[in-house]
Amino acid sequence: MKIKKYVAKDFKTAIQKAKEEMGRDAIILHTRQIKKGGILGLLYPPRVEITVAVDGNLQVNTDRTRTNMPLPPAAAKTESAAVIENICDSPVTGPGENAGREDEVLLELQKMKNLMTDIKSRMYEVEVIKGMPEQVQHFYETLVHNHVDRDIALNVVNHVASRLPKDGFSDDSWARDVCLHTLQETIRQIQPIKLSPECKGMKVFLVGPTGVGKTTTIAKLAANLTFLEGKDVALITLDTYRVSAAEQLRTFAEIIGIPISVVFTPEDLVLAIEQHRQKDIIFVDTAGRSPYNAEQMQELQEFINAGRPDETILVLSVTTDSNDLINIYQRFQTIGVDKIIFTKLDEACNYGAILNALHEIKKPLAYFTTGQSVPDDIEIPDSLRLAQMLLNGDEAL
Repeated sequence: MKIKKYVAKDFKTAIQKAKEEMGRDAIILHTRQIKKGGILGLLYPPRVEITVAVDGNLQVNTDRTRTNMPLPPAAAKTESAAVIENICDSPVTGPGENAGREDEVLLELQKMKNLMTDIKSRMYEVEVIKGMPEQVQHFYETLVHNHVDRDIALNVVNHVASRLPKDGFSDDSWARDVCLHTLQETIRQIQPIKLSPECKGMKVFLVGPTGVGKTTTIAKLAANLTFLEGKDVALITLDTYRVSAAEQLRTFAEIIGIPISVVFTPEDLVLAIEQHRQKDIIFVDTAGRSPYNAEQMQELQEFINAGRPDETILVLSVTTDSNDLINIYQRFQTIGVDKIIFTKLDEACNYGAILNALHEIKKPLAYFTTGQSVPDDIEIPDSLRLAQMLLNGDEAL
């Protein structure tokens, strides 16, 4: 790897000099503003120093990629070059604006570094996939098309390839069964709510961001446990932010024929739980919280501390981006999360977010919801069905 420093009057000139000498494959490692020392330094404006590196091996690989494989790696390469072009073409700012400009440039450079990392990852991915049987390559493409993270998809098909005959010959249906079985192994933890006959007053809190369907989900659970399992159920709602939510749950409770309490403070919650302690299970419907609002999360924590749930279930919508799902979980994990419910499968176009989130979250999956109908549109997840959904899309619903 070759490393060199460039000094110029501004960022644009320094980056242009680096680009001309080191080429478009150069990665900028560091930037700083410097001043000439001594009394004479007061007479000169600040200058900019950038440290640049270029990896000869990476340049050879990307050049070969441009020639022979012009798809994902080359596209990413072009994008990284465009980042350099954008930086060079940006307007020059005055000395007083250099601090803000430096932050902006560093942000652009970080983006470029991420792109270069992605290039290497994609090149490795392409080389690995090329050596796999055709059926396995098709499975990989299907998983990625279904928004399964590329690293997870690659790990799955690596396992599939290792289980197929080494001579490369296998029946298509057999290869598909192997892929389904491998996917099932990644979705092992399925744990719906289990009630113990000798224990009364089990407290289950449902938490999550706004708009994921907690209230409807809790009504489905209460109805199924009441009608199908003959359990004695009570409801408590903390969702006093939305009058409609409390009224909706009250309506469900009247239809099901179970008691409901509306509470406003942690002290009220303790009293309501004590009132229903002889029930088999007490569901607590919390208000939707922004995981990025510290005040709301602190308020939820106070209710959790007062109620001391036996299980806290995080409700997430499968229509949410995978990275957002993971971020939401990390925020709610501060209050303690035992299980996950995924809602709105009927509204999703792909199901990769489920696998991506479970891979990172590593918490048991309790239920899926597949519509608004109470009590029908809720089910205990089936790992085979979810694997089929990941390979078929919405054909499996």
